[in-house]
Amino acid sequence: MADSQKSPGIRKRVRFALLGGGLRVLARSINKARGKDLWLDRALRQFEGVWRFESGNRKLYRHLILEGGKFRVSRECGRPADFTFTIYSSSATGLRARPDRVLEVLIANKIGQSGDLHYLYQFGFIMSLYRRTTLFKGKSIPIEGRGQPPRD
Repeated sequence: MADSQKSPGIRKRVRFALLGGGLRVLARSINKARGKDLWLDRALRQFEGVWRFESGNRKLYRHLILEGGKFRVSRECGRPADFTFTIYSSSATGLRARPDRVLEVLIANKIGQSGDLHYLYQFGFIMSLYRRTTLFKGKSIPIEGRGQPPRD
């Protein structure tokens, strides 16, 4: 039987279940943090997108969906993903991947990327706002000398 036709093993299914749980925790945490930072709140209201996280054989996947100003995680999504992360070597990336290892993981071809790069940059921007909010314990700090975001 070809490798791409094999059903995912128990280890891979457990890793993806953990990935789905981690994405749910991230989504809840970002949704909660939006009330503490006006910049994050504004970004969540202005952006929408679907990011798909899938296994190398595409049989296991989760969707991180941003719509209506809130993140949610789902197995199925009613529309195609705007950007896809394909995890070719889940054991190599592991759950202990550190931010400083991201480039190493990408160069080693352990995670593939496809889709509209606008959504990758959008995701990165939201994650940077979320990180800023959590690092400063909910205090909205100025960005480039500005206090609060301009009103819509």
